[in-house]
Amino acid sequence: MLKKNRDILLVAPFTILPGEKGFNRFTYIGEKLSDKGHNVTLLTSNFKHSDKQFRNKSEIQAISSSLKYKIVMIDELGYQRNIGIDRIKSHNYFSKQLALYLKHNRQKPDVIYCAYPMMEAAFIVGKFAKKYKIPFVMDIQDVWPEAIKNAIPLPERLVDLLLYPFTIYANKIYSLADYVVGVSKSYVQRVSKANLNARSYLPIFIGTDLGVFDLNKEKEVKKDPTEFWITYIGTLSYSYDLETVIRAVSILKNKGYCEIKFKVFGSGPLQFKFETLSKQLGAPVDFMGHFKYEDMISYLVNSNVAANAISKGAQQSITNKIGDYLSAGLPILNSSQNPEFMDMVTTKGIGYNYNPGDAIKLADLIEHLYINRDLCTTFGKNARRLAEEKFDRRNSYGEIYLLIEQATV
Repeated sequence: MLKKNRDILLVAPFTILPGEKGFNRFTYIGEKLSDKGHNVTLLTSNFKHSDKQFRNKSEIQAISSSLKYKIVMIDELGYQRNIGIDRIKSHNYFSKQLALYLKHNRQKPDVIYCAYPMMEAAFIVGKFAKKYKIPFVMDIQDVWPEAIKNAIPLPERLVDLLLYPFTIYANKIYSLADYVVGVSKSYVQRVSKANLNARSYLPIFIGTDLGVFDLNKEKEVKKDPTEFWITYIGTLSYSYDLETVIRAVSILKNKGYCEIKFKVFGSGPLQFKFETLSKQLGAPVDFMGHFKYEDMISYLVNSNVAANAISKGAQQSITNKIGDYLSAGLPILNSSQNPEFMDMVTTKGIGYNYNPGDAIKLADLIEHLYINRDLCTTFGKNARRLAEEKFDRRNSYGEIYLLIEQATV
């Protein structure tokens, strides 16, 4: 018979902790499981991937003391580039420290809920779970190594060949999961091809807590009522095709649409490149920087259109930003070629798909929405309805909690 109150270990190297900019799946799950009476420990890194800075341990300890769950930080070396030897070394060091923590921790958890990636960390945790017959739930946040394919400037066949050993390793990691959770059907299906023996395969969108979202959407934002905002939130890196949006708004400015502005919230390794391109084209782009999640919401709800600007070949499916775009009731212009999300855009009537790199087509779509405000309203209402039905964490995450509570080997 299962214990009513379970000891649950959450492993999430890339999580965002309370008080930091952003909103994360794992701290949310930790909080809600603790509210249900479970003893929860969240293992994460002392290094913040999002802004490449080390966490202040004393500050995190102070925050942790006010929470119902425990935060444990594992040391990492740190790195400045998302692709490079330093990142590999940093992740390897983290994984070794994680292995030592698990080895010397006398109290074995009743269930482990682990993020993937980081690859080696998930492998170590999965092997530990198998050794001690602990139910192992793997939550697929991204598919590696596929996720980095478009960041390697080589022919696709050569990239596939170079990454093949990592693909084999990924399949080995996936096979360790007793239960598979993922942020989209696409990711869960990828794992199911390598692991035919998991007890369940559960796609749950990252989503948004609509209660939190709606509490923060009334904050005042300065906006000229004549302006029409296309807004992007997220990382400025290789997987995100901001260049096409920048070129599209430049085309529209040259046609006389001076009211159309592109608002970019976030940071990343390609920020300088995008800023330089904007200046060269004289494009109406505002790089807003990295906002706290609660402060970003009010800008999002005052926008007119959301940009899901995904590069050709990128493996992203249904990311964090989708839940926020839908919650804000925004039409979505989508360049992701993920079939699951492309189908959602059309069948749910929440916007338009276009091909990454096609700035002329995107400019036409923006112009069409700018002229047809009633259509914007219709798409926006459909988007908000979809958020309420499928993306509200307050409802959708119940399946995750139940799976963790009932997990056995």
